[in-house]
Amino acid sequence: MSKFVRILHQAPYFSKNKLIYLFGIVILFFALFDGIVSYLVPLVITQSGLSNTSIGIILSSAAVSGAFFNFTIYKIFKNSLFRRLFVVMFAVALVYLMIIWNANSFWLYILAMILWGFYYDLKIFGIIDFTCRYFPKEELIAKSGNISVFQSLGYLLAPLIAGFLVFNIVDNKPFYVALLFLIIAVIFFILLIWQTRKTKQLISEKPIAKSNFLKEFSAWKKTGKAILPILLLGAFYTIIDSFFMTLGPLVAESLPLEPFDGIFMFAYLLPALIMGNFVGKITNKFGAKNSIVFGLLIGAFILSFFYFFKTSILIPLIIFIAFCFISIIYPIIQGLYAQYIRKFPSSQKETQELGNFSENVGFIIGPIIAGVIADRFGISATFSILGMIGFVFAILLIFFMPKKI
Repeated sequence: MSKFVRILHQAPYFSKNKLIYLFGIVILFFALFDGIVSYLVPLVITQSGLSNTSIGIILSSAAVSGAFFNFTIYKIFKNSLFRRLFVVMFAVALVYLMIIWNANSFWLYILAMILWGFYYDLKIFGIIDFTCRYFPKEELIAKSGNISVFQSLGYLLAPLIAGFLVFNIVDNKPFYVALLFLIIAVIFFILLIWQTRKTKQLISEKPIAKSNFLKEFSAWKKTGKAILPILLLGAFYTIIDSFFMTLGPLVAESLPLEPFDGIFMFAYLLPALIMGNFVGKITNKFGAKNSIVFGLLIGAFILSFFYFFKTSILIPLIIFIAFCFISIIYPIIQGLYAQYIRKFPSSQKETQELGNFSENVGFIIGPIIAGVIADRFGISATFSILGMIGFVFAILLIFFMPKKI
């Protein structure tokens, strides 16, 4: 292991950026694990005979647990040090995998998604803590973009891998592959821990001070007012993402592209990988607000035409084009959270709690709305309706979002 690290250190570019790349590799393999299992979940639920609405309810339970966990994480952990968060994340993810692998009832799926909500929040808290802890303020948005590239690459490849492994029914093969990626993520995490022990931290590791509910509520209110535009954006972006996580695999398996069924989710996730490299330059040139508003405006407008495209090849293409614009929103949001924490270090706890809570709200209502609309109007019409909603939301942002976030 140490020999492998020494070889990497001989590369000047890696040596200069070794922390962000080691962390990125951990995120990459964890995203491969998570992406494969997330692709399988709607399929195994449908395989059990449940409806689209049931899928939505089951998936939304993950966000309900995540929303609760947001406000208890600092009562479980004395501080937000990413090492502790990730150790627990890996353990919970393993239990989640085993339950999904063997689930055969509505309530077992609910239990599994509750665990997913726990470990997904741990990942978000850990990523924000890592970037704030080791990188200067002026690099935070760019580093968030770098991490999003690794994460997007994992989630990009995951549906392609799952699509090759799933034929008509879901068997054991994709679960074995997911477990392998989880193990590899743990190995690189150990390498990362070894490296961070030799790196100076830019924020302290002081435990979060204990406080009663009234003091916590006052802190949430103060921080929430300051970052309200970002919270609303995070919730809405998560609603968009939840539509694709709920219905995307069903669209993918319905396309006559076997064994390339995963191309639909590939087209949805590829733009985040590409645009993550440019998000820092885009925001520097146009500003955070303009980048978010016009990215959503253009992308949602294109997505609204989804229903009218019936050709198998054109369906992934329109998704790809739309999300070349929409996908820049998330790394900007994460970068803004990190900037706020750097400017007001004492607000780290509240910023992370409220940021994750807003995303969980999106994941609570998004899958249910997606499932209900799909059962009523069909899956194709559901994505067009989502595009129209996004377009209207972007118009509202032009008039009501503060010029400076």
